Order: sequence, then C-alpha cells, then structure tokens
Amino acid sequence: MKSTFKRFSSTHIGKLIKESLNTPEILPQLERKSSLHKHFLNAKRTNSITDKWLKDALTRKDKLHEDELRNVNLRLTVVLTTLQKLRTTYKPASYFALLNRIGTGHIKWLNKSGQQIDTPIYGRLPLEFYHELSNMLYSISLRRANDKIALAKFSLQLLDRYYYLKTNSFTGKKKFQSNPKFLRNCGLLAVKSESIYYLKAMQELFRENAEGPLLTSLTQLAFYVETHQWTNVLDCVYSCIVDFDSVISKTHDRDIQTLELFSSYLVKSLELLITQDMENEVCQILTSLSSRWNFHFDEHDSSNLLQLCENHSCFKIIETLNKISFVSVETRHLEMINSSSEMSLKQCVNFLAKRNFQPFEQKSFLHSLSFKLKELPLSVKVWEQYIDEFDAYMQAESISLPLRAFFVDILLKRLSTHRGFNFTLSIVEHMIYERNFWQPFLMTENIIDNKENSNFHYLFHAMSRAPSTKISLLTLFNRLKETGYQFSIHDFLSMLKPCKRYSDCDYFYFVFYNLLSIHSHKFLYFDKLSGKYLWRLPNQIVDAISGWLSNLEIGLQENTDRVVQITDDVNEWYVAERLNHLEETTIRPIDKIKLRNVFGEQETFFDMDSETFQDCEEKRGEEVRPQHSFSAKDGQYSLELDLSYSERIEDLLCYISSQKQQ
Repeated sequence: MKSTFKRFSSTHIGKLIKESLNTPEILPQLERKSSLHKHFLNAKRTNSITDKWLKDALTRKDKLHEDELRNVNLRLTVVLTTLQKLRTTYKPASYFALLNRIGTGHIKWLNKSGQQIDTPIYGRLPLEFYHELSNMLYSISLRRANDKIALAKFSLQLLDRYYYLKTNSFTGKKKFQSNPKFLRNCGLLAVKSESIYYLKAMQELFRENAEGPLLTSLTQLAFYVETHQWTNVLDCVYSCIVDFDSVISKTHDRDIQTLELFSSYLVKSLELLITQDMENEVCQILTSLSSRWNFHFDEHDSSNLLQLCENHSCFKIIETLNKISFVSVETRHLEMINSSSEMSLKQCVNFLAKRNFQPFEQKSFLHSLSFKLKELPLSVKVWEQYIDEFDAYMQAESISLPLRAFFVDILLKRLSTHRGFNFTLSIVEHMIYERNFWQPFLMTENIIDNKENSNFHYLFHAMSRAPSTKISLLTLFNRLKETGYQFSIHDFLSMLKPCKRYSDCDYFYFVFYNLLSIHSHKFLYFDKLSGKYLWRLPNQIVDAISGWLSNLEIGLQENTDRVVQITDDVNEWYVAERLNHLEETTIRPIDKIKLRNVFGEQETFFDMDSETFQDCEEKRGEEVRPQHSFSAKDGQYSLELDLSYSERIEDLLCYISSQKQQ
C-alpha cells in the first residue's frame, strides 16, 4: 500500500487531530481560528471550555494540570457524550479542540462502573473515539463546502492507524472485530471524494485486513451511485444481493448489519432501476433481500419506493413489496393492480365501476394508468375519436361522475407531460365543448391526494413547457384569481419557467410577488442543526430564478442584487415575526403592504394583463437593442401565438363559467 498513500507508524490519534487543526489542506472548512491554536500551544488551559468539559468527566481525586493531562482518570461516557453533542450541533472547531486535548494526554479511562478500560496501547485513546471521529468526518462530508479529497486522505490515515492497533495489540485468543459503522464511514468518505484512486486505496485496506467481499462490493456500488455511473449499478447490485452467497457465509449476521448500513445506496439503486422500467430485476432483488438476507427497508424508504412505483406504473413491484411485507397494500387494491396491468383503459374503468371504486373517497395506486395512452399516436383527431368512443361507452354503462373525473384526470396527466401545449389545449377544448366534460374536468381536484395536480394545474404545467405562453399564463392566472382559485407553488413555478430574457423583468417580478404573497409563509422552518428559524425558497423556485438570471442579456448584477435583497428582507420579516409570536401555532403570511414596500411600489407591477405585458416587453426590448442587436432566444417567442393561446384560454374559462351558472 505504500504506492497508494502515505502510511504512518504512529497510532497517536491526538497527533492526527492536531495535524488536522494546524494544516490548511486537511479539513479546511472547519471554521478554525488562529487564536484557538495559540491558546492550545501557549496559554494556560484551566479556564478554557475544554477544561470545563473535562472537569465534568473527572473523578473526585483528579485535577487538571495547566499544560497537559497527566495520569488522570476520565469517565469515557461523559467525554463521548460531549463529543456527540458537539457533532450533532455541528461545532467542528470545539469538537476537534476537545479531541486533540484528550488525544495528547496520558489518561486512564473509566467505564460507567468506574473500572479502568483496557486500551490497545497504553496512553492511546480507546477505540470508541475512532468510531466517534468517523461519525464526525462523515457528517462533515455531507456538507458541500468541505474538501472531499482531504477527508478521503484523512479517513485512510485513520483506518490505517485503526488496523495498526489490530495487528499490534490483539493477538492470540483475543479476537479483534472492526466496528461495521466505522468501516462504512471510512468507505463512504473515500466514495464521496469521487476519486477511484482513494476508493481503491480504501478497498485494498479492507482486503488486507480480511473484512470480507461484501464491504468492498457495497463501497463500489456507493461509488457508482455517487458518480452517476448508472450503467454499472445493476451488475453491482446483483453481485451484492442476488449473487452473493450470504447463507453459507460464516459472517452472515455481520454481513446483514453491513448491508443495512448501506441501505440508502440500495434504495437509490432500486429507484434508478424503477425509472428504467426494469421491473423483473427489481422484483428479483427485493425477493433476495427478503428471503436470503431477511432485510427490510424502514417505513420512509418503503413509502418512497411505493410512491415511485405508482408514478411509473410498476404494479409487479408493488405486489412484490406487499408480498414480502415491505409495505402494506389493501387486498382490493392489489386485485385492481394485478387486473389492470393486462387491461385496456376502458376495461380498467369497467373493472373499477363493477367494484364500486370511489376515487373521491379511496386512495388508489391507479393514477398512473395514463401510461395506457402511450400507444395513441400524435394526432389530435385520433385522440378526439378515442375520447368520443370512451364517452359513448361511459354513457352506455352509466359510469359514475367520479369515475368520469378519474378518466379525465388520466387524460390530463398524460397530455400535460407528454404532449405540447397546443395539442393539450386542443384536446381539453374538445372535452369541454364537444363532450361536455366541464364538470368532470373541475371535479378532478376531488380525487384523493390530487388537490394540486388537477384541472387547471395541468394547464399551468403544460404551458410551462412552451416558449410562447406568458400572456396565456397571465390570462389564466388573472381569471382564476377572480374565482378564488387556490394556486399551488408549482403553478407559480410554471409561470416562472418561460422567463428567458431581460424583457421578461416586469413579468418575472409580478409572478415572484404573487408567489411570495400567497405561499411565502410556508417557507419558514426551524433548523434543528443551528437551533434557529430560517426562511428559504424551495429549490425548484431557486433554480427557475437562477435560470432566468443566467440568461439575461443585460442587467444581471442589478437584478441579482434585487432578488437577493427581496429574499433577505422577506427572510428578516418572517424570522422576526416568528420570534415575536412563538406562542402561536400557525405562521401568518407577510403583510401585503410590507411586501409591496419590499418589492418597491415604483419598480413593480402588482397587476398585469396582456396590454401591460406588451408595453413592458416593448420598453425592456428597447433597453436591450442598443447593446444586443439580436438574441438567439428572441426567435423562440411568438407574440401572435401567445395572444392566440390567451384568447382560447379566455373563451374556455368563460364557457365553463356559463355552464356552472345554468
């Protein structure tokens, strides 16, 4: 291994930690302060915070010396608990300061009963500190800012020292077994470096010390997942789960424990295979996990897998999950799943009708039946004919209104995600005008768990995927606002996505204002790590805003500063408001007058229609033209097409409104 990384003969963990505190390239993001190092090297320590922590661990007869710890008795559990608290509250500077202090002293460690604990080498720390340190390093690796390569180097040195203790201290009848979580942490620190060099170095250490093939295979799987090498995932999962002979393995129980520690990567692997429609492979892996490994995912992971299977119509996997008790699915739902997988959509609706399925009252796994429409060609006439025939069938069979809404929802789901907006709007117009489906269309929001993925929400989503829909989106938004419609966060995300140019400035701030006006109170949360209230925009909204800013021909800095200032001001208001009303169980939305002041009364259009939008576009376009005679993005937007869509949306909403009043 000398050719792979630098090894050290010293087993002194304190020396290693001291190096990490004083060497910039090792753990550079630990918020170290130079005064802290001087304090340890030169000053008296009796009044330091570490002294306070150590005094809590002292026995009555022991005292702290000013310069170092010499021949004192410390209670192991007290010091470990302090380190764990510093880790969970993420105070790395204090954590490593304390670890460095105890690592460079000569201490007798006592257990809960007050008896001395044997350490592998006199004067060295018990192995529990290695285990705890690996947890801290892994916690650090989860934060983006930290140097993953430095952490990988550090973990290799730590593991090397760990094995040195094994070689030199545990001989004869006294058997040494490495802590599985410690090994997992070290392995994942190498994995997260995304360097094959450090991964192979770590795996070589595992092999040299006879840790077994499963640990090596699982770190390889984690590496493939972490580096998005999806083509290698399937073979690696098979080698870990299906092909690995765990039953006859002498380390069967330990292998199961190791497998459980890598469960998050197993879940990610299965999620990938599900999205690739590899049902049979996933079923085989799940069956092996249950029958050969007696392995079960926790409730959270099982629920996520189930949801993904629903979205991708993987009914065989749902049945397998239920069979091996990973999830519990009602018998009636399983019957529907098994039967629907081989049926046409018309047969499915008939099947559900005969079993008195109530979509407004019963949760089902059948929202994803929209995949049965994938065989329909990209032809408006063919779709219209299909809907006409389906409507005739439903009338002949007296299909209930809720099931009609269920059918319309299936159509909308497929259209909004797999067809263009013009195509989608044409089919919706046919359903409303020709087939009189306006009532089932509106009732799709009553389907269980479908409140924010129904009727007009589908139109918002479909419009977000078209370049010439900003006026159309404004028309839909303004008309629905008059009716008291409940806009979702995703509706506003759909309105933000068409923002591509500097000329969209006024439209962007109009949408951003309305988003914060309606939903900003949902973005406040209590961060357990920092112990503070924080306000933060959802990631998808941030991505949409960043996408618009990055495309600006001019005014990038100006608009970036404005967006940052708005979010900072809103954040400040919510945090202060929450701290002043801690006794309240609900979070009140920001005051409209305050929000208008934040955006600027003179700089923002709080009302915008088609005419206002066109005036703003023209004005902003004139600002751009002197500097940019042409932008490639200009050719994507068609005002004429947008106005045409807007008129059709207006007519559709007026028609539905008139039908409701009859």
